[in-house]
Amino acid sequence: MNRRRRARRDATPRAVGRVVGRVRVGRVVGRVPPNEQAQTDVAHFDEIPPPVFADDSRVRRRRLRRLSYAVVLLAVALLVAFWLSQIIGGMPSGQR
Repeated sequence: MNRRRRARRDATPRAVGRVVGRVRVGRVVGRVPPNEQAQTDVAHFDEIPPPVFADDSRVRRRRLRRLSYAVVLLAVALLVAFWLSQIIGGMPSGQR
């Protein structure tokens, strides 16, 4: 009996946790126009589309190149330091 009153009073159920059972559908709120009535625009494939991003001054390219050089130099320096630590380190103490 309590369920019936709640169903009449509140048409849309509140989902708390896991909802199990039948889906209650209320009245339609909005309408979607059919595809025949959708607004469209003519696509011209003869024209070249405008560029999305253009770097005419090439500042971005220079900055990225310098940053990549710095990252590569850092990686090479770390690799050389690792090799030197392996060569110079010798045998660990206590393993003779």
